[in-house]
Amino acid sequence: MADAKILEKGLKLLEELAQSAEGMSAVELAESIGVHKTSVYRYLNTLLQAGYIQTNGDGSYHLGNKILELGSHMLRRMPLRETAHPFLVKLSAETQKTVHLCVLDGTDVVYIDKVESQRSLPIISRIGGRAPAYCTGVGKALLSSLPTDQVVDLLNHISPQKHTALTITDPMELLEDLKLANERGYAIDDGEHEEGIKCFAAPIKGYGGETVGAISITGLKREFDDPHMVEELSNKVKQAAIAISHALGYT
Repeated sequence: MADAKILEKGLKLLEELAQSAEGMSAVELAESIGVHKTSVYRYLNTLLQAGYIQTNGDGSYHLGNKILELGSHMLRRMPLRETAHPFLVKLSAETQKTVHLCVLDGTDVVYIDKVESQRSLPIISRIGGRAPAYCTGVGKALLSSLPTDQVVDLLNHISPQKHTALTITDPMELLEDLKLANERGYAIDDGEHEEGIKCFAAPIKGYGGETVGAISITGLKREFDDPHMVEELSNKVKQAAIAISHALGYT
C-alpha cells in the first residue's frame, strides 16, 4: 500500500509538471500534491535519474525527454494515427487549411495528429493537447455519433463554460446542434472555442462501425464566409473522413 501511494504521488507530480509551461519548484510541487518538501525531493531525484524530468539548475523542474520518448512509442502504435496521417496531409494541401485528428476521452478531445498549412494560425492546438468536446468541431463530430442518452450523461458531468461569446452552453441547444451535425455528416465550430477561428469536422468509423475519431479543417472565420467555400470544404472533410474509415476496414 505504501509503494502504491508513493507511485500515485510520483504520477501526480508528473501531471502537475505537464500542466506547467515554465516548470515548477520543489516547494510549489509540494504544495500542489500535498506532501512535505522532503518527500518531494525524493520523488524528484528518482525521476531525474530515470530521465522523466529535468532541471535547468534554476530550481525549477520540467518534464524530461523520457516522457517524449514514451509518448512517441504510444503514437507509433496507434493504427488510427498511422492510417490517417497521409489523408491529413492530402486534405491540408488541397484546402490550404490546418487539419487535426482527435479522439474522445471522457468529455474532452485529445489531439493525436496535426498537419499545419503554410499559413500559420493563432490557435492553441497541439499534439497530445486536450480541449472540451462541446465547443470544438472535432468534439461535436464525435459527440454527434453517440446515442443521445450517452451525450446527455456526458453533459451532466460538466458545466459548459463560455470560451468565446459564441460558445453554446445551453444543453438543449447543444443537443440540437449535435443532431444537425449527425444529419449533415459534419460538425461546425463557428468561433466557439477560439475567437475568430472556424472548423468543419467529420467522424471516422472503425471496422465495426463505431466512431473511433474525427478530423477537422481549421481556418479564420472570414475564410469560410463564401457559401460555395462552405460546401466545398465540408464535402472535402467528409470525403477524407470516409476514406480514412475505409482504410480502417469500415464498409
